[in-house]
Amino acid sequence: MAINMKISVAMATYNGEKYLIEQLDSIRKQTRQVDEVIIHDDCSTDNTVSMVREYIRSYGLDQNWKIVPNEKNLGYAGNFMASVKDTTGEYIFFCDQDDIWLEDRVERMVSVMEVNDKIMMLGSEFEPFSCDKDAPQISEKVLKSFVGDGSLEHFVIKPSTVFIGSEGCTMCVRREFFNETLAFWVEGWAHDEYVWKLALCMDGCYVLHAKTLLRRMHAGNVSKRKMRDLSKRIKFFEELLVSHKQTLAFAEHKGLDKKVLTLLQRNIRATELRIELMAERKLLNIVPLVFRYIDCYHSRKSIPVELMMAVKGRG
Repeated sequence: MAINMKISVAMATYNGEKYLIEQLDSIRKQTRQVDEVIIHDDCSTDNTVSMVREYIRSYGLDQNWKIVPNEKNLGYAGNFMASVKDTTGEYIFFCDQDDIWLEDRVERMVSVMEVNDKIMMLGSEFEPFSCDKDAPQISEKVLKSFVGDGSLEHFVIKPSTVFIGSEGCTMCVRREFFNETLAFWVEGWAHDEYVWKLALCMDGCYVLHAKTLLRRMHAGNVSKRKMRDLSKRIKFFEELLVSHKQTLAFAEHKGLDKKVLTLLQRNIRATELRIELMAERKLLNIVPLVFRYIDCYHSRKSIPVELMMAVKGRG
């Protein structure tokens, strides 16, 4: 069993002054203290940086907490990965700027990882709460997957798990996993999807069925908005295509069996067909998508939505 392993927190900020102090307080007051908090700020135009600096100074955290203002805007994925790369701990917690950690989050999750060295990535459940009338909602499917019994679920790679099944803000990863997979990360690939997929490839993807944080839902949660805009949807699938290809490359690197490689190849082809359907209005692509690649859809509700978007086109 590993003991006294260094624990890091990686946070990405951008114009987060409204809710940030509550999150910082919840990290500072953990029952099991973290060893470092690394924050990268993506060129905020509000008081985020000065607020964090004053927080660090006022609590005497200068030795273990730091905020690094980016010289240029890196975007959400790049900013988060910059923060993770700057950490030094054996356990790395991903942290959004606007949530609130339950006081035993670190203690509970690290304790689970200490007794199971097969866990490369550990996610958890959360409790959503809204603070804006315009806040998006967590899907009923996700909420129904929360059992809250403290059990540990092991996810293996199959059609239904290729798509991310845990919120990035709940995740903790091992340093050895991050070091081994970093060469396969590409710019723009969301940190949580990258970790989920490559942890699947290493048979180390787990979720703890216990709430460890309060997930703040507000009007700024753009990642929760439905993609009804054609250009945004196409861009999403272009990025998804890259992530599928990188996952395949890592799976080949790890020497995974042909069944897994075929699964990933099928998802690549299905994503290519979906892009062609929407971007080039290749309406006949719907035939193979429905009859050959139906298992490559995260939700079948997307089929009529994308077909209608293709018919209407950009105009």
